[in-house]
Amino acid sequence: MHLRLLTALLLASAASAVEVVHPQLPFDPAKLTVIDEVDPAAADPGHRFQVWPDAGVMQRGEILGRPALSLPNGPKAPDRYIAVRLGEGKGLQTGTPYVLQIDYPEDAPRSLTIWNTGNETCRSFRTGNALGDALKMEYVYGNPESLAYPLAKAWRTWTTVVELHQRYPELKRIGERNLTPADGFTVVVAHYRHENDPTSQGAAVGRIRLLALPDAKSLQLAVRLPPAGVPQRHLFWREEMSDGILETRKAPTPAFDAARQLEWYAAKMRLMKFLGMNTFCKDLLEFGHNQGWDSSKFGSNDWVNQPDKPHMWHGLVGLAGAMKVNVLPMYEYCGSIGQKTSLGTQKRCKTLGQAGKGPKGSDDYTHIWWSEKANADITDPDTVEDLRRMLEITIADEAKRATFVGAWLRPRSAGIPVSFSDRCLGLFASESRRDVPTRKQLQADKALYQAYLDWWHGRRHQFFAEIRDYLRKPEVIGDSAMLLFTGDPSEPGRLIDERGIVTDDPARFPGEKTIPWARIAAEGLVLKAQTGVHGTWGGWEWQHAVPQLDPQRYATTPGIALTMAFSRQYTVAAPAAMEAFRTPDGLAMIRHYPLNEHCFGKTKDKDAKEHALGYFVSDFEEAGPYSMLAEARALAFGDPRFIGYLAANSFQRGFPAYARAFNRAFLALPAVPSTRLDSAASKKEVVVRSYKTSGHGTWFAVVNTGMEDARDVRVDLKQAKLNDACTGEPVRLSGTVATVSLYPGQVLAWQAP
Repeated sequence: MHLRLLTALLLASAASAVEVVHPQLPFDPAKLTVIDEVDPAAADPGHRFQVWPDAGVMQRGEILGRPALSLPNGPKAPDRYIAVRLGEGKGLQTGTPYVLQIDYPEDAPRSLTIWNTGNETCRSFRTGNALGDALKMEYVYGNPESLAYPLAKAWRTWTTVVELHQRYPELKRIGERNLTPADGFTVVVAHYRHENDPTSQGAAVGRIRLLALPDAKSLQLAVRLPPAGVPQRHLFWREEMSDGILETRKAPTPAFDAARQLEWYAAKMRLMKFLGMNTFCKDLLEFGHNQGWDSSKFGSNDWVNQPDKPHMWHGLVGLAGAMKVNVLPMYEYCGSIGQKTSLGTQKRCKTLGQAGKGPKGSDDYTHIWWSEKANADITDPDTVEDLRRMLEITIADEAKRATFVGAWLRPRSAGIPVSFSDRCLGLFASESRRDVPTRKQLQADKALYQAYLDWWHGRRHQFFAEIRDYLRKPEVIGDSAMLLFTGDPSEPGRLIDERGIVTDDPARFPGEKTIPWARIAAEGLVLKAQTGVHGTWGGWEWQHAVPQLDPQRYATTPGIALTMAFSRQYTVAAPAAMEAFRTPDGLAMIRHYPLNEHCFGKTKDKDAKEHALGYFVSDFEEAGPYSMLAEARALAFGDPRFIGYLAANSFQRGFPAYARAFNRAFLALPAVPSTRLDSAASKKEVVVRSYKTSGHGTWFAVVNTGMEDARDVRVDLKQAKLNDACTGEPVRLSGTVATVSLYPGQVLAWQAP
């Protein structure tokens, strides 16, 4: 009797088990027409196959039962790549989306970088405990992290949707763009030298193929947003090193002719819609320099130097309006840079030490001379008017042509520094009712110095409020406008102030300084770093060039959000760090990538160097579902309203199905305050959040924050009816309980009507 009962219970349990369902692309690759395919593991792959720097190192054989080519990463292994030409003579065209796929074995820790010359994108990924981003970076410290991500022990596929440029290089990133779609394009699979990724076993690949899409319109992801009147969420990216693609002054062969350059941005907006991202971002100032808008309204070159394409922004806003995407311009503001009347070049901000350490004795805050050409004093009314004029031209004058979210300020180092000018010292004295201090007194009296800094931060808050108030005028954007401020000018982000590999297994890196992963959250190291005083050295004033972030000052201030930097998993492990940056309008988080600038291709062999990849930058993501795990944990533990990406070059995703699934669920949730329901799910790694609205019901987010599948999780939200917020379909319930199985990083968005 007991045996029968046990058998019945086991059968019932098996019958009720819910399978983990991974997201699918809007097309079935197996049913698409193969335009071209190459097998690098074949004895003669064809397709202009090449290996750099030494063909003798590659290995051909079987991995996980399938033919593979690998570039082993032994202790003295150099940077390496293989390259093939796809689509040559196949009638390829610009403006047509294609699917590029690369099969790879997920058998061991590996890092792979994919360079696609056809649309000049470079995207990298890592599996297992590989570092991915270079350990020994040229200019910055990459905040490395090594975690034991589970390996599938199976073959997987890296996928991108590709639109080709009008012209592009044959191989090297910098050089003559001498190929067109008729010539096909080069695909490179690369791997760092051993010292930069010591736990990786090297790149390994199977077949590489190019597929045709019969219906490009099907690429667009259908995103169901909350009802009108309910605050919305935003996903966006900003590209740093992609501008040269359209350079027409110095490059004889830009990617697109001058009359066709909007096509490049149209392709980006189509990529946004494919990935399910809703907000277009473009930098309009880069290190303070005009990036494509017409400054003639307030003085042209005398005020802000005109770019070679002054009407680009006007065209982009019209394009965004036509394609129905939101707009968020970004400004690396440091005051106007022009000729006779420009404010920034006057450099009204002055250092405390007056050491004259810059070129020719200039009063520079840092040794980064190209970031010291201009600065803006936020206590000066002229600065408010200077920035307001820029916003008038780029936002107010364009506001009827597209939906603007607000403005995003991100000064580079010394762009908006703490100023100790005579005017600022006098203003501090007047407003705090004390005698005018000298710089020497500020240096000697710690209490006086702290009082000055507190005053300056208060004035920065006032400056932001004035800019916000301008943006919120009805004739500009209106009362929904947001001002985002990224006070961290570094590419990797100031994530922690210690140097060392953050890892779950310090023994993995003998001879390297390591930081146990558990220490980060336990000691609050991320929040301490992001709100701490910037370190300095050698008599420079980095602590004033990059002023301390004070998110607590904005906790009750509407319309302004200081952004929190994230990227590694340890950056989203502590809810307290994210909560510190929350404002009445929500939390804004920016994913910082360390660029990996110049981290590939070093060699003393001049002949070999000619065949390297040229100027190199790339962003790494984790493989498969883990590519969105940091975002999922951010949602579960911090619940951001804005997620942005500071991308190294042209933005892409190598595992787009997971990105689409997360983005769709994220945007379906209302941007209202949420409550974490700690007892709603039967497994602790599954986090549930509740979003109550006025008159529109309650939404819920169900998130698997673990690194393993969460199977047969019972979620009880005490609701008799739930709908999938992404599709509108009813959620299957047993009473008030839903049983679900989730892959790592999966997000379910539900609504109780």
